[in-house]
Amino acid sequence: MRRDHRPYWMHKLWEDYENAWARHFLTPHFDALGRKPKIVQPWHVEVFGPNIRAGDHLHIIASRAEPVRLTVWSPQDQSGQITLGDSVFLAGGSRLLAAGNIEIGDGALIARAVTITDCDWHGLYDRIDPAPPFKPVRLGQNVWIGEGAFIGKGVTIGDHAVIGARAVVTKDVEPYAVMGGNPARVIKHLDPDEPMRTRLDMAEREDELDRFFDTAYREALKPNSTPGWLRSRLFPRRGD
Repeated sequence: MRRDHRPYWMHKLWEDYENAWARHFLTPHFDALGRKPKIVQPWHVEVFGPNIRAGDHLHIIASRAEPVRLTVWSPQDQSGQITLGDSVFLAGGSRLLAAGNIEIGDGALIARAVTITDCDWHGLYDRIDPAPPFKPVRLGQNVWIGEGAFIGKGVTIGDHAVIGARAVVTKDVEPYAVMGGNPARVIKHLDPDEPMRTRLDMAEREDELDRFFDTAYREALKPNSTPGWLRSRLFPRRGD
């Protein structure tokens, strides 16, 4: 399909259904989940283990082909945790795997197929240890992790840093650094004096933003009709 053929009422009904499904089936798996999460296809989000918390305006885009997984796997005497700040975005296929502690700062952008882990999960010589050692991982505010990147144990990434697609990060990253490669190296530094707009800015004008998106969907879907949507599904034509 080249465009969305749904009428507005159908889009709104589907969005309400996703929100209701997330509240009923997904929210109880979090130890805490803040205000107004937006989770696309929440039935493809896996929240496994204790001590998984998220702030306000969590945004996840999952799909059957690319589920999102937040996993804490630790023995009873080792209390692992995952903490997501406000306005964090997780794209499809992203995985957070914690034996100890993973902390994601406010406004972080996690692209598709990113893996963040605080543990190797097996030792070089002892590969059956049920409690392998871990080193906490921390991402600062407004960090952007590119598609397919890997963030390993013990890494701290400073505020506003950017990690390029497919990068492998095994060492700390300075604030405002742009990293790329395997192993990741500094490509450049962003100008800290340049004004920065973040996802937190969107959250601050919550009501205005809700009205903006609602109006945008109404306008974009205005030409659509229920018979037209049925026709596009049953008898698609070139250009649909």
